[in-house]
Amino acid sequence: MTKRVVVGELPVGGTDPLISSAVRWGDLLFLSGRAPIDTTSMEIVSTDFTEQAQSVIDQILASLAEAGSGPEHVLRVQCYLLDAGDFDAWNALWASTFPAPRPVRTTIVTSFTIPGMLIEIEVTAGIPS
Repeated sequence: MTKRVVVGELPVGGTDPLISSAVRWGDLLFLSGRAPIDTTSMEIVSTDFTEQAQSVIDQILASLAEAGSGPEHVLRVQCYLLDAGDFDAWNALWASTFPAPRPVRTTIVTSFTIPGMLIEIEVTAGIPS
């Protein structure tokens, strides 16, 4: 029988975990959206887009590894950008992070509730048997 399994938790502001880091359902892994924020201080990690994006990718890779997955098993990526001008930098990081054949992807330009945040990424991945 398939059941819901929480893989890690995200403490927010140094409090008890508010959000599951990831949820496994069978051989699928659903990661919470990752933001370029230090969850202890609630501060943005940098004002630079590439540094923010790399921080988010590093968080994602750590969560995938914790669950027994990796970038080669990512199925879907949803990326939210504050500024469409960062699209080329996002594409460069995307290409260097996810091996071919790459996962499906959606990129949306939007606003964020946290000032200074330039990117957020949400991932769905498989877990190999």
